[in-house]
Amino acid sequence: MQYIDFTAIATLSIQIFAIMDPLAAIPTLTQALSGFNEKDCRTLINRASIAIFLLLTLFSTIGSYILALLGIDIPSLRMAAGVVLMAVSIDTLITGHKPENINLGEYIIVPIATPLIVGPGTMTLLITSSKIYGVLNTLIASYIAFIATYIILRISMKILRLLGSTFIHGLGRFMSIIIAAFAVDMFISGVKEVISSIK
Repeated sequence: MQYIDFTAIATLSIQIFAIMDPLAAIPTLTQALSGFNEKDCRTLINRASIAIFLLLTLFSTIGSYILALLGIDIPSLRMAAGVVLMAVSIDTLITGHKPENINLGEYIIVPIATPLIVGPGTMTLLITSSKIYGVLNTLIASYIAFIATYIILRISMKILRLLGSTFIHGLGRFMSIIIAAFAVDMFISGVKEVISSIK
């Protein structure tokens, strides 16, 4: 039986939100939706949000089973996740935003939900966390992060007008430093576990 760990949930929800980083996605999102009226924008954001919710649920619930099937241990998982998250943070630090050149095509859900919001870093963190903290705690944390992300997406146009793209890009770089800190902590934890198992 899994128990709810409020400390883990609080920490993990912040980590998931930081890695999804919806604020850094605002310039790209608003540019992508610039050709639509307000009603259509709201509809598309709602559809993308449903996809985000489903992706968070999927990787939170089946992550531990995937790892068990592949026979991957926790220390190796922590180190691998640390490397992936560090790569995500470095990319965001250099650019200050999420990828700009996205092809909307007919279905806007795919580029907005993934990889714009739920990218490789988010997926890796969810899979890792479901194994370390349990599916229940990971699900609760991901849903808390989702609610905050959804609110930001819904008011993204207003945020961009209020803060400006320069400020948002700067905020994206700041968030990348937070992600890098998570990455280092996760990698070091994995290394420590490996060293302890050798002794």
